[in-house]
Amino acid sequence: MVVAGELIVRADPQYGLLHRGSEKLCESRSFSQIVPYFDRMDYVANLFQEDSIVSAIESLDSPKRPSLLTLNLRIMLNELSRIMNHLLTMSAICLDLGSMGPIFWAFEERELIMEFFEKLSGARMHTALYRPFQVGVDFLFKNTISDLLILVERGSRVVAGSFLALLSNKTFRSRCAGIGTFSKKKIFSYGIQGVIARACGVSLDSRLGLGSPSYSTYSSLSFRTFLGKKSDCLDRFVVRGREVVESYRLILQCLTLCTGVDQVSLAQRKRSKFISMEGVITHFKETTYTPQNNRALGWACVEGPKGGVGSFVLHTGAVSPYRVHLRSPVAHNLFMLGTVANGYSFADFVSTFCSMDVVLGEIDR
Repeated sequence: MVVAGELIVRADPQYGLLHRGSEKLCESRSFSQIVPYFDRMDYVANLFQEDSIVSAIESLDSPKRPSLLTLNLRIMLNELSRIMNHLLTMSAICLDLGSMGPIFWAFEERELIMEFFEKLSGARMHTALYRPFQVGVDFLFKNTISDLLILVERGSRVVAGSFLALLSNKTFRSRCAGIGTFSKKKIFSYGIQGVIARACGVSLDSRLGLGSPSYSTYSSLSFRTFLGKKSDCLDRFVVRGREVVESYRLILQCLTLCTGVDQVSLAQRKRSKFISMEGVITHFKETTYTPQNNRALGWACVEGPKGGVGSFVLHTGAVSPYRVHLRSPVAHNLFMLGTVANGYSFADFVSTFCSMDVVLGEIDR
């Protein structure tokens, strides 16, 4: 970045220092073993990367489909991951602009969601919760349903008390309104999706089949997508806040659909895993899954909090995939950021950069 006083003369995004060769490592692992690598790309909203790669693997066995229970559980867990992502982004925007209070509210909620994930998978961030045609837990524990209801009950109060109250703050609005605007032409030119595109008034949401085919069981659920008008940092903040509230509504709907399944205690879950040879064989098959088609090409795209997360898998009949590739929405966002930073003051650049929701681990991979 080249600056002249407080003005930015030229901004050129550079990345690659976090590159770990994850996609290349997947070519020497089984299909089930590559899921944890996707966990570590966007570590803020890891379940969307898991969902994209698992859905791509499932598309290799085209006649076979996951059960409705599995799809509803994935939607519920994905929306929890979306809430975690948006809470972190909105609180980071507030912190970088001088407001310290919201980040304490946001991280308290994120902590409760992480504890919920830990009860299901044993891990807080890198859960590795999804498997081809199933979720790591095909049922809900009795003690986790009450925790989930508490999360939903607290959610609206936290969003209203810590974030939406800032919309009436003159200082916050002056730092966000009219800053970091993007044209619709630039949005389409750089392949931008997600909150940034919707804040510019571009109706793109694959959950509703807008811009790409709908997936999973979102079409059977009742929810809305939100659009901005001025495409500035304030619009992106407002859209994220509204999506958090809408995600809580989706979680309640999915929880209602999943209440008919068998609910067991955590102790029963631990005892029932390896008490018989059939259980050991089933576990072995699940962890060493290989698609039945000898040669196939799999592709899947899910609506992540940062944009469309796409996974590409090429299978040639071996135990491991021949090629694996991830379509990172953050890379598109960061490329576009460099084109609008020139001529900005450094303070306005901070506001714009925070609102772009950048996680470099997803770009470098």
